[in-house]
Amino acid sequence: MQKFTAFINKYGILFHSLSILFWLWIISNGIQRMQTEELPLTKKIAFGGIVMFLFLSVFNLYMAIKRRKQN
Repeated sequence: MQKFTAFINKYGILFHSLSILFWLWIISNGIQRMQTEELPLTKKIAFGGIVMFLFLSVFNLYMAIKRRKQN
């Protein structure tokens, strides 16, 4: 567990930045699909979950930056 924590502390900002880019890419693809075709309710709910993961990634990036400044 200590190795994993050390890895996240060292590369956390990069990892969370890349995850934000990934979620933004998924969201942009979802928006394009919603504009071209009618999606069922379950896919719209899943889209909301993806937005939640984006906010979670932004929060994790904020915490990683905050931890980096403390050390």
